[in-house]
Amino acid sequence: MKWKMLALDLDGTLLDRNGTVSEENAEWVRKAQRSGLHVVLVSGRHRLRMMPIVESLGLRLPIISTNGCEIWSAEGRLLDRKVLSWKDVEAVHLLAFRHNVRYRAYCAEGVFDSDKRSYLAQMDYSWLKVLLKSDSCESLLAAYERLLATDRLELIVYGAPGEPHQIDVQPKGTGKAAALDKLCRTLGIRRDDVVAIGDDRNDVDMLRFAGLGVAMANAPDDVRAAADAIAPHDLESGVGRTIASLMRDATA
Repeated sequence: MKWKMLALDLDGTLLDRNGTVSEENAEWVRKAQRSGLHVVLVSGRHRLRMMPIVESLGLRLPIISTNGCEIWSAEGRLLDRKVLSWKDVEAVHLLAFRHNVRYRAYCAEGVFDSDKRSYLAQMDYSWLKVLLKSDSCESLLAAYERLLATDRLELIVYGAPGEPHQIDVQPKGTGKAAALDKLCRTLGIRRDDVVAIGDDRNDVDMLRFAGLGVAMANAPDDVRAAADAIAPHDLESGVGRTIASLMRDATA
């Protein structure tokens, strides 16, 4: 195989809309690993929500969780973590309250929702990212502009241009590509030897980082524009079919 690493997003990519891995996807992921390809799951999910998938596929290599804020071994050992400062957690919480924006906050210990009325800055946890969401585009845009002005945070906006429906707030310099770069250096793999497959805005930097960036057919237009190739739809086992094509090309 020309390729050495396969970096796979989960939701909308490896997983279908029911959150399950199709038999075709599972079969080809296992074949890729048996062929010697390093298969790494890279997700915005918390590690605890990724591990059942890792175990079901029998993966051995590290996983990248919470949009690159953490790198974990498949056995559950922490390899790297980037956290938000207390000052930034406080700012996010106050902005969410001021603009009537809901949030889901990810920390090393678990996930907390604003609906539970948890005051983040008073909780002594290692905060990784905060997902802001609202039915009001104006509220999210106002929060985005205030957070962007701090120049201390990485912001990932989801939705049509000018019409966000959620924003990921995480430490400056973090992302799927940054975590993949660190993992590649650890394993001695060049970025040109990486295939990355994803479907959403948090995958764009990863698609551009990889030697071959593959966007799902169900990805938004701007995500597909950032890719080198397009995979079939997630409902058509697009990941499995892409792996099959790569392995056929390797033996042609």
